[in-house]
Amino acid sequence: MNQPIIDFNKISQALTDTIEAIKDEKDLSLTALEQLKNAQHDLQQAISFSFSSIQK
Repeated sequence: MNQPIIDFNKISQALTDTIEAIKDEKDLSLTALEQLKNAQHDLQQAISFSFSSIQK
């Protein structure tokens, strides 16, 4: 069975672009920005886990 290919770079760039775009928005809640930053952190953990699994 083929494993789906996850483009971590594309996901990371989308999160970064979104965070940068909403930083200057005064009407958006800090909760939205915090959730995006948490998602970015989770993505970094997933990337680290993925690479460590490959190296085993």
